[in-house]
Amino acid sequence: MRFTPLFLAAGMVVWPGSGLGIGGGKRCHAGEAGAATIAASSTGPDSRPEGACDGNRFATTGEQVWRGADNDGPWWWSVTFAEPRSVGSILQIVGSDPDVRQQVPRDAVWQYSPDGRTWVELPETRVSNDQRLYRIHRLRQPVCTHGLRMMITSSHGPSPVLREVEWSAEITHDYQFPDWVVAVSTAEAHEGPGGLVAGREFLPLMRSCPGWTNTPAQFLWMGDFDPGFVQIEPRPLCAFLSGNFKDWCEKDRHPWRGIEALLKSGELPLWGACGGAQGLAILSEVGTEKPWDCPFCRDPANPKSPIYGHIRHLKPGRCGDYSGCLFERGTYIVRLRLPDPAFAWLPRDFAIMESHCGQIEYVPRGWLHLVENGPEGHTRIQCLRRADRPIYAAQFHIEMDGTPENSRRIMDNFLKVAVAWRDTGRWPAAFDGMESMGVPANP
Repeated sequence: MRFTPLFLAAGMVVWPGSGLGIGGGKRCHAGEAGAATIAASSTGPDSRPEGACDGNRFATTGEQVWRGADNDGPWWWSVTFAEPRSVGSILQIVGSDPDVRQQVPRDAVWQYSPDGRTWVELPETRVSNDQRLYRIHRLRQPVCTHGLRMMITSSHGPSPVLREVEWSAEITHDYQFPDWVVAVSTAEAHEGPGGLVAGREFLPLMRSCPGWTNTPAQFLWMGDFDPGFVQIEPRPLCAFLSGNFKDWCEKDRHPWRGIEALLKSGELPLWGACGGAQGLAILSEVGTEKPWDCPFCRDPANPKSPIYGHIRHLKPGRCGDYSGCLFERGTYIVRLRLPDPAFAWLPRDFAIMESHCGQIEYVPRGWLHLVENGPEGHTRIQCLRRADRPIYAAQFHIEMDGTPENSRRIMDNFLKVAVAWRDTGRWPAAFDGMESMGVPANP
C-alpha cells in the first residue's frame, strides 16, 4: 500500500503506517502534501501537542509528549488532516512514567470527523478505567476522516500524558511494537516496607541482559493484572510476580483471581518469586474460592492450604508474626534436579539469593520439581515449573542484589524461553538435549 506523506504543524514530515511518529517513519521534503494540524484542549508546562507524534515512542517528559493542563478535564488531543484519509487502527502510548501507570487516560474514546466539522465516536475505542500504558485499537472497518481526536474524561493523576500516537489505514497493520514485559506486585500497599515497590526490581535485572537494555515494561498491582489486561494488543511477552509479606491466612483472595485465571489458561509465561511462587502453588492446588490458612492457625485434621508451610518454628507464634520462624536470608547454594532451559549454562550447584520463612511443602499436580536446596539450605522445593507451560515458581529471588551473574543468566534464559514460546508455542530447540545448553546431565 502506498501512503501520502503528512506535514505536521511543527514542520516534521512522516509517512502514515510505517512505524514512526503519527503513523510512519520515512521522511520526505516540503511540498509533497498539505499541513496536518495538531491541537489540544490545554497544554501543561514544557509539553506541546506535537510531542505526541514526534516519532519518539517512549519519551515521558518535556516537548516530546503532550500533557494536558492539571485538573482541567475533560481534555482532548487532535490531529486534522489536510485531505481526508482512511484510518483502520490506532496505536497509543501514554503515561508520565516509563513503567508505572501515572497520568494515564482513565476514561477515553477516539473520534473521527467525516466532514471536517463534527466529531463521531469510534465506539470500539472506548475504554473505562484503563490500566494500560500501550494499546492498539483496531476498528471494525476503516473510516474516511478529516482527523482524529482523543476525548479524555478522566485521568489517573491530575492530567493525562500522551507519549505517542500512530495510525494506519489498515485494520491489521503491524506496528512492530517491541517485546515488553509486566512486573506485578503481589503485595498490598500497606504490606511491609516494600508495599507496591515489590516486583519492580525485576525490571533493572531484565534491562541488564544483553539485547534487553531498552525493553518497555509496565509495573502494576496484581488486582489490575488479569486475562483482560494481557489480551489487549500489543500483548506482553511475559510477567514476573513479586514476593509479599502477609501470611496466607491474612490475605484477601479476591485480587489473586486474575493470576489464577492466567495460571489456568497458561496463555502467558510467568515467573513467580518467593511469595509469588507460593501463590502459584496455592492457586494450583486450592484456588481462590476456598479459604487459606497458615501453619499457626491450621487445623491438622482439616488443613485449608497444606501446600504452604514454614521452614521451622523456633518458638510458639501467631498468624502474621514471623519472629519465631526460621529464615533463609542471603546467599545459598541450590541444586538443579532436572534440566530446564531457564537454567542453561549454570552449574548443577549454583548460588542465588534467598529471603523467606514460608515455603512450598510439596509439588502440585502437573508441576515439575526443577531445583532443590543445597547442603546448607532448609527449603527443599526451590523452583517448580508447570510441566506443559513456561510458568515457573521460584522460592529464591533472582531480582535481589547479591548474585548478579547467576540472576542475569536465569533472567536471560527465561526471556529466551518466553520468546520461543510466543513465536512457536514450543520450548527452545535445545530443550531435549540440555547438555548442549550447558546444563550437566543428572546422575
